[in-house]
Amino acid sequence: MIDIKDKLKLLPDSPGCYLMKNKDNKVIYVGKAKILKNRVRSYFIGAHNLKTTKLVSEIVDFDYIITSSELESLVLEINLIKQYDPKYNIMLTDDKTYPYILLTNEAHPRLYVVRNVNSKTKIGKIFGPYPNVNSARKTVEMINRVYPFRKCRIIPKKECLYYHMHQCLGPCINDEKYDYSDYKREVIRFLNGDTKVILNGLESKMEEASVNLDFEKAIEFRDLIEDIKITTLKQKISIGDLTSRDIFGIYFDEENVSICVLYMRNGNIVQNYYTTIPLIGTVEDLISTFLLQYYKTEELKPSEIMINEEFNNIEISNILNVSFVTPQKGKKKEILDMANLNAKESLENKNILHQNKVLKKIETIEKLGELLNINAPYYLEAFDNSNIFGEYPVSAMVVYKNGKPSPKDYRKYHVKTVVGSNDYETMKEVIYRRYLRLKMEDAVLPDLIVMDGGEIQVNACKEVLASINANINVMGIKKDNNHKARAIVFNDMEYEIDKSSDIYLLLANISQTVHDFAISFFRSTKAKGMFSSRLDGVKNLGPKRKEKLLKHFITIDNIKNASLEEFREIGINDELAESIISHLNDN
Repeated sequence: MIDIKDKLKLLPDSPGCYLMKNKDNKVIYVGKAKILKNRVRSYFIGAHNLKTTKLVSEIVDFDYIITSSELESLVLEINLIKQYDPKYNIMLTDDKTYPYILLTNEAHPRLYVVRNVNSKTKIGKIFGPYPNVNSARKTVEMINRVYPFRKCRIIPKKECLYYHMHQCLGPCINDEKYDYSDYKREVIRFLNGDTKVILNGLESKMEEASVNLDFEKAIEFRDLIEDIKITTLKQKISIGDLTSRDIFGIYFDEENVSICVLYMRNGNIVQNYYTTIPLIGTVEDLISTFLLQYYKTEELKPSEIMINEEFNNIEISNILNVSFVTPQKGKKKEILDMANLNAKESLENKNILHQNKVLKKIETIEKLGELLNINAPYYLEAFDNSNIFGEYPVSAMVVYKNGKPSPKDYRKYHVKTVVGSNDYETMKEVIYRRYLRLKMEDAVLPDLIVMDGGEIQVNACKEVLASINANINVMGIKKDNNHKARAIVFNDMEYEIDKSSDIYLLLANISQTVHDFAISFFRSTKAKGMFSSRLDGVKNLGPKRKEKLLKHFITIDNIKNASLEEFREIGINDELAESIISHLNDN
């Protein structure tokens, strides 16, 4: 068997498609490339996110097909995906099936909700999708009350209740051929967003029933009118044209891509759709493939797609035969920005909900214990330092009990013995002060100490604990270039963290919490230090009065502009107040 490294050397500088295979020779992923050599090699070089790493771990062989252009590779890719149904490409499709409304082309047409768009639904005109199935069903129910479409799937041998309610023309008992074209035309307009015709007709019927003193019928029409208005009430943002357009909002992080699609029909946003897709390969390639899979039939395509500039792909536009636009200003730009914001909110909310769920599970802290081969660290303390070029050095500690933050137990430390920026010595001082005190008070020691850093911080902590004879497990959270948790350092070993795991979310939360707490403390310390230094040299102004000035005036400018009356309010006489103002103006 040819070694995969040797095979990589033979890749051409041509556009085409590649097919990744597993040990069973099954195609598990299909992709396209402008230059096959560069794209396929990229999978086997450098670091990747979790999903791509998992894909690469299963690849034992690959094939490729050269095309004469990138456009051909786009078409070929979607055809290969349909043929092989690779499991990593399947991730691009949402497992939910949204309902559509079908108006059939039968001699006696029907209007009903369908779940899938396939060959069976080619017998009529499709509307949708409708992410809210109740909305779709209620819309169909209302239209069927207004128009006498056939309600039964198979025409029976005798009339039913709908015939007697004048909601069906009774093809079961009448051989006469009916012309439904006007009804169908009005329904199509209604489902495309134009409700005026139906509403005007119902209002006329309501008035007629009222004139004829048929108040029960008038009330029925009134309620039907209200139902239609409520069901078709859409977003306030609208555009004054009748172009059917889909607006794609896109947001992504290292692991996932969030997509929000807003459907605009008749100038109004009528529906929305959200999905989150695992990020495999590049975001640009993923979005291109998603668009090709999203519009499976002609009926689903709008006249226009609004999308961000980086995803405005002319080849995809040509394949779909749909105009792609990226608005730069005005109402359309606002709507695209709104779609992007919704995509961002969707992904962030999903991450927050998952993280909150993890933090509520005691099992997560137990999994951490199993990973480190220690008893579950139900009580842990985490540390982080902060300074700027060695000035205003501080440290902070946060506490987690049963996997949850315990703010009442947080502690702040002004560094007293270390001069300059020395993370190792700073950590030694703080660890010594914390755990010597706990030992002297015979207090409960934590199950685990977490250092927001790698080997340096861990070694500093362990050195101090050994000197005071405190037996506590110590681990560090090693960061990547983006200052995000990458690995656990424990007992001279390094454990890579799966970024989709519960343990990662717990440690990321601990790391962020202690970092934010340390930064917040540093900023307040720095502000006090700078404030105090500006007031140095004022005769008869001691530390307590400086503290009063800080709390009352907040900034130096406020002190300069303060009146003598304001100084008197905090117990500073006029002579000292004038000295303070004069000193600040001179310096």
